[in-house]
Amino acid sequence: MSQPVKVVVEPELCTACRACELACHYHHNGRFGTSRASVRLRYDADTSELAITFDDTCDQCADEAEPLCAHFCVAGAIRIRP
Repeated sequence: MSQPVKVVVEPELCTACRACELACHYHHNGRFGTSRASVRLRYDADTSELAITFDDTCDQCADEAEPLCAHFCVAGAIRIRP
């Protein structure tokens, strides 16, 4: 899936704290983890690039006030679209 409509992603700002993955997993499962998160961080050791991707299970936190991945992204790598 491409990035959700409600968010802006700037992977160059990401610090790889994985708060987005934890919040997403909590949204879907009611507990903390990363195995069932819709958002994923991927690091390419060859290029030193970090990618932030979303899969088809992303519902943009439909029953939340805002997407939790953006709400808990302290670095601002995932933000709410203005």
